[in-house]
Amino acid sequence: MSSASFAAATRSVGRRAPLRRPTEPRLVVLGVALLLAAATWWALAPPTLGGKTSFAVVDGTSMLPHLRRGDLVVVRRSSTYRVGDVVAYHSELLHRVVLHRIVAIEDGRYTFKGDNNTWLDPERPTARAIIGKRWSELPQAGHLTGFLHDPLIAAALAVLLALAWGLGGARAAEGLEGQ
Repeated sequence: MSSASFAAATRSVGRRAPLRRPTEPRLVVLGVALLLAAATWWALAPPTLGGKTSFAVVDGTSMLPHLRRGDLVVVRRSSTYRVGDVVAYHSELLHRVVLHRIVAIEDGRYTFKGDNNTWLDPERPTARAIIGKRWSELPQAGHLTGFLHDPLIAAALAVLLALAWGLGGARAAEGLEGQ
């Protein structure tokens, strides 16, 4: 080895590659991603995780023509419920969640009626039974939720999601190594 090449080799051994600081576009992307994550959490976090959002799937025809069988309804807790609000509540009589419209409020008890029904709901629950009021609905999306109750389908989706995430992470790491 010549003395010139030895000197060049020893100079490069002592040096470290400079640390790269995130560029401004990367910070913007990170900020937007964090904002989207926070907005998604605010909009969709369930009460069991500290959020205000629950989901109900329309199962009958009582709310026709506004809501149809299979519609997925997003409901959010509220501090106030008024006549005219469509709400989901726990029915002690039916032992299930009912999605109907408030038609009267008297002495802290709510009277409900399905838009397509000719009768009032027989029970008069308090605000404690109310899960939340309609915030949004996704037509026919409730049919898809039934598939997630099948353990094989749920497991297959989890595996696919993990693979997609893993492959995406591997590609991102390869891109960083090349820099």
